[in-house]
Amino acid sequence: MRGARTQETAWSAPIGEAAGEGVSPPTGSRFTAPLTLAARLRGALRLVLVLALSLPMSLVVALANLLPGLSPRRRGRWIDSLVHAWARMLLPILGVRVRIEGPLPRPPFFLVTNHLSYLDIPVLYSCLRTRFLSKAEVAGWPGLGIVTRWAGTIYIDRQRARDLSRVLPEIEASLAEGRGIVVFPEGTSTRGAEVLRFKPSIFEVPIRTGTPVSYGAISYRTPEGAPPAHLSVAWWGDADFTPHFLALLTLPRIDATVTFGEKTLAGEDRKQLALEAHAAVAGRFTPLVAGEPEPLEAKRCAP
Repeated sequence: MRGARTQETAWSAPIGEAAGEGVSPPTGSRFTAPLTLAARLRGALRLVLVLALSLPMSLVVALANLLPGLSPRRRGRWIDSLVHAWARMLLPILGVRVRIEGPLPRPPFFLVTNHLSYLDIPVLYSCLRTRFLSKAEVAGWPGLGIVTRWAGTIYIDRQRARDLSRVLPEIEASLAEGRGIVVFPEGTSTRGAEVLRFKPSIFEVPIRTGTPVSYGAISYRTPEGAPPAHLSVAWWGDADFTPHFLALLTLPRIDATVTFGEKTLAGEDRKQLALEAHAAVAGRFTPLVAGEPEPLEAKRCAP
């Protein structure tokens, strides 16, 4: 891996980023380096393995959706277990090591976490058997969009203020079936300097269903000498998905930490509940980068 080590130390960040000063990312990947042969081979092999795993798994999950005679509860459990298995096989291919701290929420649960990257989705899938509430655009993402569609992701149009009322019955039905729901209430993914204010509207769900709010925090690290996680793992600003993902495949390793809260939250005021959940997540979050708060131009609408 000596060649890969050369690649790891050859990365270059936008002006000011290495010191945590600048925050405006370029389009595409945020780190540019002359990749060694070892790094290119690693990225190519990982891409082949990701496709070899994900395409057949998508077909299996699709067939599970079509099997006759299954109750919604049993079908949901089958699909959740299949996607959970897919994520646990996918992450080693990507070089991702997941560390879990705190007790896992037991279904049915309503879990809120901070949001840094598309990688959050398979990381959380590897920890939990669950569904996601996600923005509608995710359905069109290469690879991940197919998996999330067949996994039963509930899509919402964040540009329509009333679209939550459309998906509420489906969320309530999933909770009644004993399934978990994961939500990113920041409404955007960031470079990981802080946890943004939570949007209170989504907290109408646990209030209406009487479901306690579970919470967790996600953080990433890359090895010494490799591009830092806020540039290479976090997906924010105007970065395009495909070049960012292809660059991520060349990283030697990614360490992900998911910290779950020991208690749950409840309340009747969604604004107050959002504030309490935000404080709980922020208190467990390890920033990816020190510096100024997240600027508006550095945010992207998240899954």
